[in-house]
Amino acid sequence: MGPMRRLFWPAVVLGLALAAFDIVPAAYVVALLMALAIWRVGTAMLASLHGGGPTPESPPAPVDTRVERVTYWCEGCGAELLLLVRGSRTPPRHCGEPMHERREVPRDVHG
Repeated sequence: MGPMRRLFWPAVVLGLALAAFDIVPAAYVVALLMALAIWRVGTAMLASLHGGGPTPESPPAPVDTRVERVTYWCEGCGAELLLLVRGSRTPPRHCGEPMHERREVPRDVHG
């Protein structure tokens, strides 16, 4: 727990006491408390992003593109993704929607 986090509630109590006894104008105390609240919410939101995304179901496995070529495409914008390493069976997302899987088997070059 960081020092700023430990000082949050004592600062709130001190600010309210200063405003209650007319030592500091209430508008200054409210502005400072709002800044502290915004800071607290912002740091909590950034800390929640630190956890990372979902973990893969299995260890990443290389895909042999000579046997089968797996691509994903976005229906919304047409973006296409060539799969070289599979970490999950869940399709990636693009434009807010799951991408569509397309499998292509290369033709034999000798006949």
